[in-house]
Amino acid sequence: MNRREFLASTTAGAVVFAGSVYAENETPIPEEMPPLETPQWAAAQIDEVRQRIDAWKGTDVGVVFPLVSDIHAGNPGFSETPDFRDTKTHVRILQRAATQIQADFMAELGDIGFDRDSHWNPSTPEHAQKRLASQQLLYRDFSLPVLFCMGNHDTGRAFGGVFGGKRLSNREYGEMFNGQTRGKGFPLVVGPNGDYGYYDLPGKPCRVFFLNSSEAGERGYSQEQVQFLADHLRMPKDFCAVVLQHISIHRSLGPWLPATQSAKISYGETARTVLEAFVQKEKGEKDGVRWDFTQNQNTTLAGCIFGHSHFGNQIYERGVHYILTQSYGTIHDENLPDFADYTRFGRKESLLCDIVVLKPAQREMRIFRLGAGGAEKDRDFHF
Repeated sequence: MNRREFLASTTAGAVVFAGSVYAENETPIPEEMPPLETPQWAAAQIDEVRQRIDAWKGTDVGVVFPLVSDIHAGNPGFSETPDFRDTKTHVRILQRAATQIQADFMAELGDIGFDRDSHWNPSTPEHAQKRLASQQLLYRDFSLPVLFCMGNHDTGRAFGGVFGGKRLSNREYGEMFNGQTRGKGFPLVVGPNGDYGYYDLPGKPCRVFFLNSSEAGERGYSQEQVQFLADHLRMPKDFCAVVLQHISIHRSLGPWLPATQSAKISYGETARTVLEAFVQKEKGEKDGVRWDFTQNQNTTLAGCIFGHSHFGNQIYERGVHYILTQSYGTIHDENLPDFADYTRFGRKESLLCDIVVLKPAQREMRIFRLGAGGAEKDRDFHF
């Protein structure tokens, strides 16, 4: 069963991806976020992962950031009584976790889900606009920078056609989300539409790229975006790079059954060639994109991290770590490949968030699991 058939087989009101089940009327969007007390079970999970992170990082200079992806939240409002079926409620708790673990920023890897309503029907223009407004409210008063990567469900198109009552252009997405972060004074360097760019962490030798893998159609880069990546991988001495986006550019990493490979991304192979050339300190050209990394001094690539597939996985190839995070996406058993690392959990008693911790000088990265799966789901990488 492919994703189109999977959607067609669902009934109204069922959980499809990570969205909430709502038979009642949608709650309205408040002018201010209603109060939310961190439940005891969530506080305990946050404290436990904080201790693991502190023990591993020690006194080394580290870069810390949580990954949120594929929340696919259908209800645009915020209930007065905390509803942990609603993935937005989890995001609010994860924001608090980010400040408690002293994260440098938060990464949102796409598919907020404004293209459908609470029952997975194509959204009306009014519903879509409310859904977008709720996402802005969700991050409006958050103190840390947030790097947003546009998902294939964040365009208003999906599965080869229009899947919502509102289309969102790259520029609208960039201004609405990364523009909100820039408006708080965080020095993001962005492309012409603000939908992709990079962030140099103040006082730390790390450059984090946030890319738009749906810039050209539902999946694909423009040549200009890949050139932006190549140009800005010419980094200062001793810098470490991290690349974030929604859809994996490694086609064997995250396909759903019955497919054996994910669909091709425009300029995806070119982007992979650029990253491999960066690791090897090479000069070259492909598909009109040019690069020269021969002058880079002791620069490294920690990895490329993606959402989209709704399960975890990783592949190391030609010097590059390609990594999936499960986050809040869900998947039917018949679509789950053998290589997938998928954690089932109940949202009323557990969080599920991967937290990345880099030690650039040591060339080490560990991805810690906050919540479901715990320490057994931690992953180590060397680069």
